[in-house]
Amino acid sequence: MSEPVGTQATGQTQPASAGASGAGDDWPSPARAWYTIWLIAFVTMLSNVDRNIINLLVQPIKRDLALSDTQISLIIGFAFSSAYMVVGLPMARVADQRSRKMILTAGLTVWSLATALCGMARSFGGLFFARGVVGGAESVAGPSSMSMISDMVPRSKLPRAFAVYQLGISAGQATALLAGGLLVAFFAGMGPVHIPVLGEMREWQLVFLVCALPGLATALLFLFTVREPVRRNRRGKGSVPLREVGAYLLSNRILFLPLFLSIGIGAIETTGLMTWRAAFYERTYGWGPAQIGPLLALSLLISTPIALTLGTWFAEYMGKRGNPDAMARVCFYSQALSAPFAIATSLMPSPWLAFFCGMISSIIGLASAPAQNAAIQMVTPSEMRAQISAVYLFTISVIGNGLGPLLIALVTDFLLKDESMLRYSMAFFAAVMAPGGAALMYLAIKPYAQAVRRSGFGEACR
Repeated sequence: MSEPVGTQATGQTQPASAGASGAGDDWPSPARAWYTIWLIAFVTMLSNVDRNIINLLVQPIKRDLALSDTQISLIIGFAFSSAYMVVGLPMARVADQRSRKMILTAGLTVWSLATALCGMARSFGGLFFARGVVGGAESVAGPSSMSMISDMVPRSKLPRAFAVYQLGISAGQATALLAGGLLVAFFAGMGPVHIPVLGEMREWQLVFLVCALPGLATALLFLFTVREPVRRNRRGKGSVPLREVGAYLLSNRILFLPLFLSIGIGAIETTGLMTWRAAFYERTYGWGPAQIGPLLALSLLISTPIALTLGTWFAEYMGKRGNPDAMARVCFYSQALSAPFAIATSLMPSPWLAFFCGMISSIIGLASAPAQNAAIQMVTPSEMRAQISAVYLFTISVIGNGLGPLLIALVTDFLLKDESMLRYSMAFFAAVMAPGGAALMYLAIKPYAQAVRRSGFGEACR
């Protein structure tokens, strides 16, 4: 069957016409398609390095800028997510009309420079502002990347294409931990360094400066080696009116409300726990950044390929069986099975038990990523893809980054009133969030199957 295209305001899909923009089987060559996908994954890795490196620098930043847990959580979360929210949707509309390649290249350049600006910060306000610029610039990456990937390979290959994309996210998190830990240890051994014009720089500031450099080089590579892919199955040129996107989401609210709420709650849980994990090991077991950074990176490097391989296989297996609810059901299984391990991790009596319990939670939870990313694209009209991807990523980057770190910090600062009790804040947080996210995903399974049947993807993916 032909692939689905745009929708009317009622949310019903319409059949593709032969003359639709980008319709047909003129896919890029496999070599070019997968080169582009892998390079997008590398750009995604860099965005996650610049986004997450601060998590490993919590203690030295607090020391030098005299910040509380709540203040550092506002820098990590609110500063990033508020700018992401303001810039994200308008730029997603631009991505539905203009060159996604150029938007992604510009965003990479700006967030790399802003990461360097984080290293020049001397106060709460300066670091808050620089972190906001990182968030605003990174908001263009997800919608543009996901839209490009969806136009690079046939629908049957989407789970593995988005597995590569997810690999970039996890690789970025691992690189932030590994490189950050090693760089902190290296620069701490040197003591403060005087740099002309910039003045005296402490170890955490030097880490930010070093992390900014690869992005600037990669922006040039992306600009000169990647081609903008043909947009497929569009009803016309340009972006549909915002009111039509809103009408589509509203008419399909029985699907998108529980789906996005589940994803948002999962992002709050994952981001909150990830943000405070290094501080948890330091406060609970006495492991510093130089020790826990490489170990957490090793955990991601081991768990990510296993999780994405299993998740891709399971999603494609379920899809080939013709189950229209396959992608949503894979997400539910993953969330439900990972919940007990997420709760138990911070309660373990030793750091090694916490480490291995966290690795198991990561493998099971991350296995849903290929299905989750593919699920959104499979029920999204082409001309709305970047904008609805922006809503999807809003739930992850704005809600997750904005609330996750803050909620744990509030429990620690104002409920337990003791930063050494961080482990109990994290356990309580996971016990509330993980089951709630799984329950909402379960509610999305039936309406998701109905949406897939309407779109025709159930047949297309066999």
